[in-house]
Formats: sequence, structure tokens, C-alpha cells
Amino acid sequence: MASIGLKDYRWAELNADNKTYKVEDGLKKLEGAIECTPKFNFNEGQLKADDRTIEDVSEFSYGDLTMGIADDNDEAFDEILGRTRSSEGEVVSNVNDAPKYVGFSDIITKIKNGKKIYKVEFLPKVKFKPFVTGAKTKGDSLEFTTPSVEGKFYENADGNYEIHKEFEIYEEAVSYQNSLFGYTPSQENQNANLNEQEQELN
Repeated sequence: MASIGLKDYRWAELNADNKTYKVEDGLKKLEGAIECTPKFNFNEGQLKADDRTIEDVSEFSYGDLTMGIADDNDEAFDEILGRTRSSEGEVVSNVNDAPKYVGFSDIITKIKNGKKIYKVEFLPKVKFKPFVTGAKTKGDSLEFTTPSVEGKFYENADGNYEIHKEFEIYEEAVSYQNSLFGYTPSQENQNANLNEQEQELN
């Protein structure tokens, strides 16, 4: 099943119970989803006896997440990375910054049997790393340089480290994405989201 799109980077701070999220003010959004690549890392071991393998164990250790994004919005990443601002408005990265554990989700658009399918992916516990956006000089043709954000993801208190589900209707995918964070939008937010979705689908 081929992927043809990616959008709806959503996140919320993880609570101290390691399984629920701070959603009183709604889900936070990162604008400009370009690509998102999770990589799973496992601890593996084998027990050999009598010249053969009699036990083979593979356990999840942690994951690496690489995220391409069009907008390295300082306000959003100040909160995620625990950065501060100087009185002059400088963005200051300090050795004492404390990046937050967050839940992170996106929605992938796929084609299956000629129909669009919307796959919600959810990582329950992620910690992003500080980053600096690269740049290069202007050439003979216009070329965009976009930020690459990296992080690591782990299991939560329930032992979950990745959850996904597919939907045929985009609005149902968005509703499910909200539910993964334990978030129920108000009617006002629901109307705003519907307007946003209609603009994205047109």
C-alpha cells in the first residue's frame, strides 16, 4: 500500500503517570510535516546448546525518530525542548535545558485499491533533541533547506511504544488521533477543525 501524503503532526506533554497527557488547552500542532521515519531498536539474545539455538529473545529497547518539518517554530520548540528566551527575545539553548517527554502523532495518507486510506501513527513517549537548522548559499535554481528534528521514543507505563490504525474517512482518523491523547475537543474546536480539514482536502 503506497503512501502519498503526511500531515497532522500533533503532540502533548506526557504526565508524571507516564501514560496520560496534558490536554487542558488542546493538542499542540507542529506545522509543515514533510517526512517522519521511526526506527525500532531491540535487545536480542540467543541461548545455544547441543550445537543449536534453543531460545531466541528479542525485546524492544528504544526507538529513533527522524522528523522533517517545514517550520522550526521557535515558540513550539521552546516548550518541547525546555528552552528559554532572553529579555531581548533571543532563543537560548542551555546545558540545563530539560526537554519534555511528549506523545507524538501524525496521519499518513495511503492508496489502497484505488481509495484513500488514513493511517494514524502514535508514539506514546518521545523526547526530542535540540537542533539547529542548516543553510547554504543560493545557487542557480531555488532550493529549500528544511530542518531535520531527531528524538528517541520509549514504552509508556502500559508497555506500549507504538500504536496505529487505519480509517477510510479522514474525520474518523482525526477523532481517533484525539482519543489517543485522551482529548475531547469542545464544539468550538470541532467546528474549527472541520473547517481546517475541509480546506486541506479541497
